[in-house]
Amino acid sequence: MSASTQWIERTAWGRRGTAGVTIAARLGFDAVTHHYGDAPSLRGISLEVEPGEVVCLLGRSGCGKTTLLRVTAGLERPSGGRVTVNGREMAGPAVFVPPEKRGVGLMFQDYALFPHMTILKNVIYGLNDLPRAEAERQGLHALGRVGLEGYAAAHPHALSGGEQQRVALARAIAPRPSMLLMDEPFSGLDKRLRDHVREETMAIIRETRATCIIVTHDPEEAMRMGDRIALMRGGQLLQVGTARHLYEHPVDLYAARFFSELNEFEATARNGRVETPLGTFGARGHADGSPLSIGIRPQGVGFTLAGDGVPGRIVGHQFLGEVDLLSVAIDGIDVPIRMRTRDNAEPFVVGSTVWLTIDPRDVLVFAKASG
Repeated sequence: MSASTQWIERTAWGRRGTAGVTIAARLGFDAVTHHYGDAPSLRGISLEVEPGEVVCLLGRSGCGKTTLLRVTAGLERPSGGRVTVNGREMAGPAVFVPPEKRGVGLMFQDYALFPHMTILKNVIYGLNDLPRAEAERQGLHALGRVGLEGYAAAHPHALSGGEQQRVALARAIAPRPSMLLMDEPFSGLDKRLRDHVREETMAIIRETRATCIIVTHDPEEAMRMGDRIALMRGGQLLQVGTARHLYEHPVDLYAARFFSELNEFEATARNGRVETPLGTFGARGHADGSPLSIGIRPQGVGFTLAGDGVPGRIVGHQFLGEVDLLSVAIDGIDVPIRMRTRDNAEPFVVGSTVWLTIDPRDVLVFAKASG
């Protein structure tokens, strides 16, 4: 067995225990605002999270997702609005419940483990209200859930990144919180390990049935993990819904770009249609003469080697294993069309001519944003 295989095997969770069940909380945000100095970071966030639901806060750096998580935990005070748990106000104009009274489990991006403490002491750090023996019993049980009961006496430096992530998870679930808040919990893991650790983490979250909010900048991660995704931009909620809903019905071009690469065009609505270099498509609901932005997903661009379609010339080709990524130059535009295809029975030759066809399901039409 190679050293690489041994390392991966060491992080396997085959012997983890079964997580205990908690009483999940209903979490509410009512017009929540927040400022850092004079700069607004949250602008009127209103959202209801159902008991046991997993919601992923998705967005670019600086959009406010981590701030919203910290406001939920009680690590930041909102400037306005209300945060409620099971209808009880946690933060509002005249109320502020401290973090330790909110029943939340926190898991940070850097895991925040104490290097001088053993793994067990790290896990029971927040169980100060329990007798020592009971805290250790719960701590060992939490380590058993993540398959690390044999490492209780070890120190963090002796563990791999994946194992440290599991320790942080054990510490978060040890008090059996009604809410679990996770800030970019998998960003520090190697790509080979991330999918496996994420899958096992989600299994434990589902077993505990805790209400869970996960901050991520990775749309695929949000789609894999969340019952719903809350897409944020500029301190606001841009769109909230299931992964399928956000992918198939994005509210604007910004939202669409989050879930897929796009070939983008600008055009004008005419008689309920819009004409692009790749064809004419429906534009229902847009007034004649209104400026539009059109996005066409690369996987919606097909081709033939002769016949119908828009003629183009292959100017770039990358083999990605499951698909081929092609760049195709066509008349009328300066930027090559990007397309993804699995039809790779024959090698693609740069310089050869193809005829492009479009699947209307992958055409997105939006009113052009101002500014």
